[in-house]
Amino acid sequence: MKKFMLISLAILLSGLLFAADGRFVYPLAQVQDGDVQNIIAENDQVLAYNNRQLWIYTLFNPLQPKLEASYISTHKMEDVNLQGNSYIYVSSQEPSMSLNAVETLGQLGRIYFTNTLIGDKIRREGATLYVADRYRGIDIINVGRGGSNDFLGNFAEKWGIRDFDAEYPYLYALNDFGFAMIDVSDLSYPIGVSTYYQISDATMLVKDGDYVYIGAGQDLFVLSIRQLDKPTLISQYRLPNEIQAMKIKDKRLFMALGRGGVKILDIGTANQIRDINTFYPPGAAVDIELYNDYIFVAMGKDGWVIYEYK
Repeated sequence: MKKFMLISLAILLSGLLFAADGRFVYPLAQVQDGDVQNIIAENDQVLAYNNRQLWIYTLFNPLQPKLEASYISTHKMEDVNLQGNSYIYVSSQEPSMSLNAVETLGQLGRIYFTNTLIGDKIRREGATLYVADRYRGIDIINVGRGGSNDFLGNFAEKWGIRDFDAEYPYLYALNDFGFAMIDVSDLSYPIGVSTYYQISDATMLVKDGDYVYIGAGQDLFVLSIRQLDKPTLISQYRLPNEIQAMKIKDKRLFMALGRGGVKILDIGTANQIRDINTFYPPGAAVDIELYNDYIFVAMGKDGWVIYEYK
């Protein structure tokens, strides 16, 4: 009887945990075409890539993603960005870098136009492309509807950009010293607004409302930017594994933790983060992407996988 009561209590507690989140994770498909280190989803398309090869899939049927095209790079790719249904921007440190199409389909797939840029990280808002280079700062480029590259301005005051996010009229960046905010309301003359240099070894960030979430090894830091000129550390959270990637949606922070799987945190109250779920893909989670009700996880040599989260 006592054993039965303990089991019942465990089931009840488990039910309360899921009730707190209200959503479940359902595996849909695994794709094992190659070594996938990064993943992007937009416009019902998935871009899976490493520093030498790029695969592009359509999501007409999430249970069976269709390979549309694949490219091999002549030099190391740093970052990739998709605009619309046909334009792909790739950043590299090599001016002569080019992408060569790979015949993997046996039939005609979708045609994509590729454009290479010098840099390490790419972010885009509409027709504005931000390209960060560790030694030159951040270039601001107008790409129109795709294909054109009209240089607008450059921000070179805070060099050593490791990661950044763009949400007009500001850029939120990590450099070699910590966190920096940049005002780009005048795209031709971006200016620094504020800094917070009390965080070391930070490598990635994501922004949600008045808060910026920063990953540094196994530590998650939360900065309040309600006062634009004075970012303030309000919370710190320790993870069991090193943070590989982060994304935010609906006040939930999704983190790829390598062999530690994917952890989902409730960030509805930024200074009271709650752990609400962890699931383990069939390989190490090295990158993560969110699109509609789907979670995409890159797993290196194990390819990538799609989950439904609802």
